[in-house]
Amino acid sequence: MEKKNKEIVLWHEFDGPGDTSIEVLEGICKLYTERFGVQITPQVMNITELTARLNQIKDTHQGPHLAMVPADMSSYVENGLYSEVPGWLFDDALTEGALSTMQLDGVQYGIPVLRGNHLVVYYNPEIYASAPTTWEVFEEAAERLSAQGIIPFGADLQQGYWFIPFLTAFGGWPVQDGKPNIVTPEMKRALEFIHDKMDQGVLVSLDGSTGLLEQFIDGKIGAIICGEWIYNHLDKQMNNRLAVCQLPVIEGQQSLSMSSSIGLIYPNHSLTSEEREDILSFTHFMLSDECQTMWTLGVQRIPAQEEVLNRLAASATPNKQMIISLLEHARPMPTYPFMIHVWEALNAGLTELPLSNPEQALKKIEQTIQAFWGAYKS
Repeated sequence: MEKKNKEIVLWHEFDGPGDTSIEVLEGICKLYTERFGVQITPQVMNITELTARLNQIKDTHQGPHLAMVPADMSSYVENGLYSEVPGWLFDDALTEGALSTMQLDGVQYGIPVLRGNHLVVYYNPEIYASAPTTWEVFEEAAERLSAQGIIPFGADLQQGYWFIPFLTAFGGWPVQDGKPNIVTPEMKRALEFIHDKMDQGVLVSLDGSTGLLEQFIDGKIGAIICGEWIYNHLDKQMNNRLAVCQLPVIEGQQSLSMSSSIGLIYPNHSLTSEEREDILSFTHFMLSDECQTMWTLGVQRIPAQEEVLNRLAASATPNKQMIISLLEHARPMPTYPFMIHVWEALNAGLTELPLSNPEQALKKIEQTIQAFWGAYKS
Protein backbone atom coordinates (compact mmCIF):
# COMPACT_ATOMS: atom_id res chain seq x y z
CA MET A 1 0.00 0.00 0.00
CA GLU A 2 1.43 3.39 -1.03
CA LYS A 3 2.24 5.69 1.87
CA LYS A 4 0.17 8.88 1.85
CA ASN A 5 2.26 12.07 1.93
CA LYS A 6 1.82 14.37 4.90
CA GLU A 7 -0.08 17.61 4.27
CA ILE A 8 0.02 20.88 6.19
CA VAL A 9 -2.78 23.36 5.35
CA LEU A 10 -2.09 27.10 5.65
CA TRP A 11 -4.82 29.76 5.44
CA HIS A 12 -3.92 33.31 4.37
CA GLU A 13 -5.46 36.51 3.00
CA PHE A 14 -3.04 37.73 0.32
CA ASP A 15 -5.98 37.96 -2.05
CA GLY A 16 -6.13 41.39 -3.74
CA PRO A 17 -5.03 41.79 -7.36
CA GLY A 18 -2.27 44.13 -6.20
CA ASP A 19 -1.12 41.94 -3.30
CA THR A 20 1.90 40.28 -4.88
CA SER A 21 2.85 38.69 -1.53
CA ILE A 22 0.92 35.60 -2.61
CA GLU A 23 3.68 34.88 -5.15
CA VAL A 24 6.36 34.56 -2.47
CA LEU A 25 4.19 32.63 -0.02
CA GLU A 26 3.23 30.07 -2.65
CA GLY A 27 6.87 29.86 -3.75
CA ILE A 28 8.05 29.16 -0.19
CA CYS A 29 5.36 26.49 0.29
CA LYS A 30 6.39 24.80 -2.96
CA LEU A 31 10.09 24.96 -2.04
CA TYR A 32 9.48 23.37 1.36
CA THR A 33 7.35 20.64 -0.20
CA GLU A 34 10.08 19.79 -2.70
CA ARG A 35 12.88 19.75 -0.13
CA PHE A 36 11.23 18.04 2.80
CA GLY A 37 8.52 15.87 1.24
CA VAL A 38 5.73 17.43 3.31
CA GLN A 39 2.95 19.01 1.25
CA ILE A 40 2.30 22.61 2.34
CA THR A 41 -1.06 23.66 0.90
CA PRO A 42 -1.82 27.40 1.01
CA GLN A 43 -5.51 28.33 0.86
CA VAL A 44 -6.37 31.97 0.11
CA MET A 45 -9.47 33.89 1.24
CA ASN A 46 -10.31 37.53 1.93
CA ILE A 47 -9.73 38.99 5.37
CA THR A 48 -13.44 38.96 6.28
CA GLU A 49 -13.78 35.25 5.50
CA LEU A 50 -10.52 34.43 7.26
CA THR A 51 -11.67 36.26 10.39
CA ALA A 52 -15.03 34.51 10.36
CA ARG A 53 -13.58 31.04 9.79
CA LEU A 54 -10.95 31.37 12.51
CA ASN A 55 -13.63 32.46 14.97
CA GLN A 56 -15.82 29.47 14.08
CA ILE A 57 -13.20 26.85 14.97
CA LYS A 58 -14.35 26.65 18.59
CA ASP A 59 -17.70 25.37 17.33
CA THR A 60 -16.67 23.46 14.21
CA HIS A 61 -13.29 22.06 15.32
CA GLN A 62 -12.39 22.41 11.64
CA GLY A 63 -9.33 24.48 10.83
CA PRO A 64 -5.91 24.61 9.23
CA HIS A 65 -2.60 23.65 10.79
CA LEU A 66 -1.37 27.22 10.26
CA ALA A 67 -2.72 30.63 9.30
CA MET A 68 -0.71 33.67 8.25
CA VAL A 69 -2.44 36.68 9.76
CA PRO A 70 -1.94 40.26 10.98
CA ALA A 71 -0.72 40.29 14.58
CA ASP A 72 -4.00 41.51 16.07
CA MET A 73 -5.68 38.27 14.93
CA SER A 74 -3.47 36.40 17.39
CA SER A 75 -6.02 37.58 19.97
CA TYR A 76 -8.70 35.18 18.67
CA VAL A 77 -7.20 32.61 21.01
CA GLU A 78 -10.38 31.20 22.52
CA ASN A 79 -12.52 31.05 19.38
CA GLY A 80 -9.67 29.85 17.18
CA LEU A 81 -8.39 27.30 19.71
CA TYR A 82 -4.83 28.50 19.16
CA SER A 83 -1.88 26.51 20.39
CA GLU A 84 0.61 28.25 22.64
CA VAL A 85 3.96 28.53 20.84
CA PRO A 86 7.33 27.92 22.47
CA GLY A 87 8.73 31.35 21.57
CA TRP A 88 12.23 30.46 22.80
CA LEU A 89 12.55 28.12 19.81
CA PHE A 90 12.75 31.17 17.57
CA ASP A 91 14.75 33.66 19.62
CA ASP A 92 17.81 33.02 17.46
CA ALA A 93 15.96 34.60 14.51
CA LEU A 94 13.65 37.14 16.16
CA THR A 95 14.15 39.89 18.71
CA GLU A 96 12.11 40.03 21.89
CA GLY A 97 10.34 43.08 20.47
CA ALA A 98 9.32 41.22 17.32
CA LEU A 99 8.07 38.21 19.29
CA SER A 100 6.05 40.46 21.62
CA THR A 101 3.84 41.64 18.73
CA MET A 102 2.11 38.24 18.70
CA GLN A 103 1.79 37.73 22.43
CA LEU A 104 -1.36 38.02 24.51
CA ASP A 105 -0.90 38.61 28.24
CA GLY A 106 2.73 37.57 27.83
CA VAL A 107 1.86 34.26 26.15
CA GLN A 108 3.18 33.55 22.64
CA TYR A 109 0.38 32.63 20.24
CA GLY A 110 2.05 33.52 16.95
CA ILE A 111 5.44 33.85 15.26
CA PRO A 112 6.09 37.02 13.20
CA VAL A 113 7.28 36.50 9.61
CA LEU A 114 6.92 40.07 8.30
CA ARG A 115 6.76 43.44 10.01
CA GLY A 116 5.31 46.77 8.99
CA ASN A 117 1.68 46.59 7.91
CA HIS A 118 1.63 50.38 8.32
CA LEU A 119 0.00 53.02 6.15
CA VAL A 120 1.96 55.63 4.20
CA VAL A 121 1.19 58.29 1.61
CA TYR A 122 1.94 57.34 -1.98
CA TYR A 123 1.95 60.36 -4.29
CA ASN A 124 2.51 61.10 -7.95
CA PRO A 125 5.43 63.58 -8.31
CA GLU A 126 4.05 64.64 -11.69
CA ILE A 127 1.04 65.98 -9.77
CA TYR A 128 2.73 67.08 -6.54
CA ALA A 129 6.24 68.41 -7.19
CA SER A 130 7.21 67.96 -3.53
CA ALA A 131 5.99 65.67 -0.76
CA PRO A 132 2.43 66.62 0.35
CA THR A 133 3.05 66.30 4.08
CA THR A 134 0.29 68.68 5.25
CA TRP A 135 -3.41 68.65 4.47
CA GLU A 136 -3.17 72.27 3.27
CA VAL A 137 -1.32 71.02 0.18
CA PHE A 138 -4.40 69.05 -0.93
CA GLU A 139 -6.72 71.97 -0.18
CA GLU A 140 -4.57 74.43 -2.13
CA ALA A 141 -4.27 72.07 -5.11
CA ALA A 142 -7.98 71.17 -5.23
CA GLU A 143 -9.17 73.81 -7.70
CA ARG A 144 -6.22 73.31 -10.07
CA LEU A 145 -6.50 69.51 -10.01
CA SER A 146 -10.28 69.48 -10.25
CA ALA A 147 -10.04 71.42 -13.51
CA GLN A 148 -7.88 68.56 -14.83
CA GLY A 149 -10.25 65.85 -13.59
CA ILE A 150 -7.90 64.83 -10.78
CA ILE A 151 -8.95 64.23 -7.16
CA PRO A 152 -6.32 65.51 -4.71
CA PHE A 153 -6.39 62.64 -2.20
CA GLY A 154 -7.84 59.15 -1.79
CA ALA A 155 -8.23 56.44 0.85
CA ASP A 156 -10.43 53.42 1.60
CA LEU A 157 -12.69 54.99 4.19
CA GLN A 158 -15.02 52.03 4.43
CA GLN A 159 -12.25 50.32 6.41
CA GLY A 160 -11.50 51.23 10.00
CA TYR A 161 -7.76 50.69 9.59
CA TRP A 162 -7.56 53.43 6.93
CA PHE A 163 -9.55 55.75 9.18
CA ILE A 164 -7.06 55.59 12.07
CA PRO A 165 -4.76 58.35 10.66
CA PHE A 166 -7.71 60.76 10.65
CA LEU A 167 -8.74 59.74 14.17
CA THR A 168 -5.21 60.21 15.52
CA ALA A 169 -4.92 63.63 13.85
CA PHE A 170 -7.73 64.77 16.14
CA GLY A 171 -6.15 63.21 19.22
CA GLY A 172 -8.14 59.97 19.25
CA TRP A 173 -7.09 56.36 19.78
CA PRO A 174 -9.48 53.38 19.78
CA VAL A 175 -8.39 51.98 23.17
CA GLN A 176 -8.01 53.63 26.56
CA ASP A 177 -7.38 51.92 29.91
CA GLY A 178 -7.87 48.51 28.34
CA LYS A 179 -11.34 49.32 26.99
CA PRO A 180 -12.81 50.45 23.64
CA ASN A 181 -12.58 54.23 23.24
CA ILE A 182 -14.43 55.06 20.04
CA VAL A 183 -17.46 57.10 21.09
CA THR A 184 -15.60 60.33 21.76
CA PRO A 185 -15.45 63.99 20.68
CA GLU A 186 -12.26 63.13 18.75
CA MET A 187 -14.12 60.48 16.80
CA LYS A 188 -16.89 62.95 15.96
CA ARG A 189 -14.40 65.56 14.73
CA ALA A 190 -12.61 62.99 12.54
CA LEU A 191 -15.91 61.83 11.02
CA GLU A 192 -16.92 65.44 10.36
CA PHE A 193 -13.58 66.14 8.73
CA ILE A 194 -13.66 63.29 6.22
CA HIS A 195 -17.37 63.88 5.51
CA ASP A 196 -16.70 67.56 4.72
CA LYS A 197 -13.63 66.82 2.58
CA MET A 198 -15.48 64.20 0.56
CA ASP A 199 -18.34 66.67 0.00
CA GLN A 200 -15.82 69.27 -1.17
CA GLY A 201 -14.21 66.84 -3.61
CA VAL A 202 -10.79 67.06 -1.93
CA LEU A 203 -11.01 63.47 -0.68
CA VAL A 204 -12.44 60.33 -2.30
CA SER A 205 -13.10 56.94 -0.71
CA LEU A 206 -12.61 53.89 -2.95
CA ASP A 207 -11.99 50.19 -2.44
CA GLY A 208 -8.39 49.87 -1.25
CA SER A 209 -7.54 46.77 -3.26
CA THR A 210 -9.14 47.77 -6.58
CA GLY A 211 -10.57 51.20 -7.45
CA LEU A 212 -8.22 53.24 -5.26
CA LEU A 213 -5.13 51.67 -6.80
CA GLU A 214 -6.46 51.73 -10.36
CA GLN A 215 -7.34 55.42 -10.29
CA PHE A 216 -4.05 56.36 -8.62
CA ILE A 217 -2.07 54.40 -11.22
CA ASP A 218 -4.12 56.04 -13.99
CA GLY A 219 -3.24 59.52 -12.66
CA LYS A 220 -6.83 60.32 -11.65
CA ILE A 221 -5.90 60.72 -7.96
CA GLY A 222 -2.84 62.73 -6.91
CA ALA A 223 -2.02 60.91 -3.67
CA ILE A 224 -3.43 58.05 -1.60
CA ILE A 225 -3.14 56.49 1.82
CA CYS A 226 -2.37 52.80 1.48
CA GLY A 227 -0.31 50.10 3.13
CA GLU A 228 3.36 49.27 2.81
CA TRP A 229 2.21 45.89 1.48
CA ILE A 230 1.11 47.43 -1.84
CA TYR A 231 4.42 49.15 -2.63
CA ASN A 232 5.74 46.39 -4.91
CA HIS A 233 2.60 46.52 -7.09
CA LEU A 234 2.65 50.32 -7.36
CA ASP A 235 6.39 50.37 -8.03
CA LYS A 236 5.98 47.96 -10.93
CA GLN A 237 3.07 49.90 -12.39
CA MET A 238 4.27 53.48 -11.89
CA ASN A 239 8.08 53.56 -11.77
CA ASN A 240 9.18 57.23 -11.68
CA ARG A 241 5.59 58.40 -11.19
CA LEU A 242 5.65 57.04 -7.63
CA ALA A 243 7.01 58.64 -4.48
CA VAL A 244 6.41 58.02 -0.76
CA CYS A 245 6.05 60.32 2.24
CA GLN A 246 4.69 60.42 5.78
CA LEU A 247 1.01 60.73 6.57
CA PRO A 248 -0.20 64.35 6.49
CA VAL A 249 -0.34 66.87 9.29
CA ILE A 250 -4.02 67.78 9.68
CA GLU A 251 -4.96 71.04 11.42
CA GLY A 252 -1.52 71.14 13.02
CA GLN A 253 -1.53 67.55 14.30
CA GLN A 254 0.54 64.71 12.82
CA SER A 255 -1.65 61.81 11.74
CA LEU A 256 -0.39 58.34 12.68
CA SER A 257 -0.77 54.83 11.37
CA MET A 258 -0.93 51.63 13.33
CA SER A 259 1.72 49.01 12.68
CA SER A 260 1.92 45.31 13.36
CA SER A 261 3.63 42.17 12.28
CA ILE A 262 2.21 39.45 10.07
CA GLY A 263 2.92 35.94 11.18
CA LEU A 264 1.90 32.36 11.73
CA ILE A 265 -0.69 31.22 14.26
CA TYR A 266 -1.58 27.61 15.06
CA PRO A 267 -5.37 27.08 15.17
CA ASN A 268 -7.38 24.10 16.36
CA HIS A 269 -4.61 23.09 18.79
CA SER A 270 -2.46 22.08 15.84
CA LEU A 271 0.73 21.96 17.90
CA THR A 272 -0.73 19.09 19.91
CA SER A 273 -1.33 17.10 16.71
CA GLU A 274 0.97 14.50 15.15
CA GLU A 275 2.04 17.18 12.63
CA ARG A 276 3.64 19.31 15.38
CA GLU A 277 7.27 18.78 14.32
CA ASP A 278 6.49 19.42 10.65
CA ILE A 279 4.60 22.60 11.56
CA LEU A 280 7.49 23.91 13.66
CA SER A 281 9.97 22.89 10.97
CA PHE A 282 8.06 24.91 8.38
CA THR A 283 7.96 27.89 10.78
CA HIS A 284 11.76 27.76 11.10
CA PHE A 285 11.99 27.57 7.30
CA MET A 286 9.87 30.74 6.97
CA LEU A 287 12.33 32.55 9.26
CA SER A 288 15.44 31.32 7.45
CA ASP A 289 17.72 33.85 5.80
CA GLU A 290 16.77 32.36 2.43
CA CYS A 291 13.01 32.75 2.83
CA GLN A 292 13.16 36.12 4.57
CA THR A 293 15.28 37.39 1.67
CA MET A 294 12.69 36.04 -0.79
CA TRP A 295 10.12 38.41 0.75
CA THR A 296 12.44 41.40 0.36
CA LEU A 297 13.69 40.67 -3.15
CA GLY A 298 10.52 39.14 -4.55
CA VAL A 299 7.83 41.53 -3.34
CA GLN A 300 9.68 44.20 -1.32
CA ARG A 301 8.07 43.36 2.01
CA ILE A 302 9.70 44.09 5.38
CA PRO A 303 11.18 40.95 6.99
CA ALA A 304 10.83 40.11 10.68
CA GLN A 305 14.38 38.80 10.94
CA GLU A 306 16.68 41.60 12.08
CA GLU A 307 19.76 40.74 9.99
CA VAL A 308 17.79 40.56 6.76
CA LEU A 309 15.99 43.81 7.63
CA ASN A 310 19.30 45.59 8.18
CA ARG A 311 20.58 44.41 4.80
CA LEU A 312 17.37 45.58 3.16
CA ALA A 313 17.56 49.02 4.78
CA ALA A 314 21.16 49.46 3.63
CA SER A 315 20.51 48.57 -0.01
CA ALA A 316 16.92 49.73 -0.58
CA THR A 317 15.74 52.40 -3.02
CA PRO A 318 14.86 55.84 -1.56
CA ASN A 319 11.14 54.99 -1.67
CA LYS A 320 11.65 51.72 0.20
CA GLN A 321 13.98 53.38 2.71
CA MET A 322 11.24 55.93 3.37
CA ILE A 323 8.67 53.17 3.98
CA ILE A 324 11.01 51.41 6.43
CA SER A 325 11.80 54.67 8.26
CA LEU A 326 8.10 55.53 8.61
CA LEU A 327 7.60 52.35 10.60
CA GLU A 328 9.32 54.16 13.48
CA HIS A 329 6.51 56.76 13.52
CA ALA A 330 3.64 54.25 13.71
CA ARG A 331 1.92 53.06 16.88
CA PRO A 332 1.64 49.33 17.58
CA MET A 333 -1.78 47.93 16.82
CA PRO A 334 -3.70 46.97 20.01
CA THR A 335 -4.16 43.19 20.30
CA TYR A 336 -6.93 43.00 22.89
CA PRO A 337 -9.49 40.27 22.13
CA PHE A 338 -12.24 42.92 21.91
CA MET A 339 -10.50 44.69 18.99
CA ILE A 340 -12.49 42.60 16.52
CA HIS A 341 -15.60 44.39 17.83
CA VAL A 342 -13.90 47.79 17.66
CA TRP A 343 -13.15 47.23 13.97
CA GLU A 344 -16.70 46.04 13.29
CA ALA A 345 -18.14 49.12 15.01
CA LEU A 346 -15.83 51.47 13.08
CA ASN A 347 -16.71 49.78 9.81
CA ALA A 348 -20.43 50.09 10.61
CA GLY A 349 -20.05 53.82 11.27
CA LEU A 350 -17.97 54.40 8.16
CA THR A 351 -20.56 52.57 6.05
CA GLU A 352 -23.25 54.83 7.51
CA LEU A 353 -21.30 58.07 7.00
CA PRO A 354 -21.81 58.60 3.24
CA LEU A 355 -25.46 57.55 3.57
CA SER A 356 -26.35 60.14 6.23
CA ASN A 357 -24.11 62.38 8.37
CA PRO A 358 -21.37 62.29 11.04
CA GLU A 359 -23.89 62.33 13.91
CA GLN A 360 -25.66 59.23 12.59
CA ALA A 361 -22.34 57.54 11.87
CA LEU A 362 -21.21 58.11 15.46
CA LYS A 363 -24.54 56.81 16.72
CA LYS A 364 -24.07 53.67 14.60
CA ILE A 365 -20.60 53.17 16.10
CA GLU A 366 -22.02 53.58 19.60
CA GLN A 367 -24.89 51.14 19.02
CA THR A 368 -22.60 48.54 17.47
CA ILE A 369 -19.89 48.66 20.11
CA GLN A 370 -22.41 48.66 22.97
CA ALA A 371 -24.04 45.51 21.62
CA PHE A 372 -20.70 43.76 21.13
CA TRP A 373 -19.20 45.05 24.39
CA GLY A 374 -22.15 43.84 26.42
CA ALA A 375 -21.90 40.38 24.89
CA TYR A 376 -18.10 40.38 25.27
CA LYS A 377 -18.19 41.28 28.97
CA SER A 378 -20.83 38.66 29.69
